[in-house]
Amino acid sequence: MHKNWLKVSVLLFVATIAAFVACNKDNTSSQTAQDYLDQTLFSIQERGGMGKYGCYELIFPVTINFPDSTTQEVNSYDEMLNAIRTWFQANGGGGTGGGHHHHHGNPLDSLPHPTLAFPVSVLSPDGEIITVNNESELHDLKVACGGGTFGHHDHHGHCQNALSCFDIQFPITIQFPDSTTATVADQAALHTLLHDWKQNNPGASGHPEIVFPIEVVLKVDGSVVTVSSKQELHDLKESCH
Repeated sequence: MHKNWLKVSVLLFVATIAAFVACNKDNTSSQTAQDYLDQTLFSIQERGGMGKYGCYELIFPVTINFPDSTTQEVNSYDEMLNAIRTWFQANGGGGTGGGHHHHHGNPLDSLPHPTLAFPVSVLSPDGEIITVNNESELHDLKVACGGGTFGHHDHHGHCQNALSCFDIQFPITIQFPDSTTATVADQAALHTLLHDWKQNNPGASGHPEIVFPIEVVLKVDGSVVTVSSKQELHDLKESCH
């Protein structure tokens, strides 16, 4: 038991370092790339009230739509950051590639931001898994979260500080509105389960919910916490802000 705990701690430490590196300047990128990452991630999260400063936690995997109509599926914020950084550097950012872009001054002024492809699923503070299918539903999420969730926060340093509150530990059990349940072993299985349920129940009212207790890993320090109820999940999200 102790050995396993130690292994998890080491893995989390490595993951934390990786996230820090992914989010920070390195020798191959510039402050411009950092700004672009911060702006993009801030925009993605703020539009739906997601992330550490919002009400909802994004459920991976998600697909990114790039401004040149290419797409990429990512399984974590680290992968998302790396994908966006790579695209940015190849398309006129950071002084590499993208020779067909004639930017005068700051390339951020004219380079659009990548967005998330719909549908997107998020975990609400009440343990509901809400799937949004378009911009209008995404806006409704933000409104339900209080509209101006991000308060005085802006995009500066966003991807170092504010991406997520916690990571859910699998396996987890999901209960559907008709009271049936299903257990999923990982993110990909959850993604497939939600997709299939949505297709088979297009008119369903209500959302699938996580069955408590669940275990989560807090991003702030890598500690594992057991969350036993909707109220505890709510309190946890509140304490992240």
